[in-house]
Amino acid sequence: MAQPPPSQYSYTPPPNELPYYNALFSTADKSSVGQLSGPLAVEFLSLSKLPVDLLKQIWTMADQPASNTLDPSKFYVAVRLIQLFQNGKKPVDLALNLGE
Repeated sequence: MAQPPPSQYSYTPPPNELPYYNALFSTADKSSVGQLSGPLAVEFLSLSKLPVDLLKQIWTMADQPASNTLDPSKFYVAVRLIQLFQNGKKPVDLALNLGE
């Protein structure tokens, strides 16, 4: 029996944080193609110092629908998840809110 596709997370940085997220994406997107391949994303996301297994989970959560690349919107999800995990928090919904 086929498994349902993973849930699709979405995250739009608030306007005051968008320049920061865009700067991170530009830094990671060394070839300026507008998306990160797996190796480029791994290189950048590994800077977080999170365990490799957790980074793999974050990749799976962010790369939906799966394309084996991260465009800016998927990258925002990955970075937000990294921020949450680094601070010992877990999202409460698909919009990556923390709740109260």
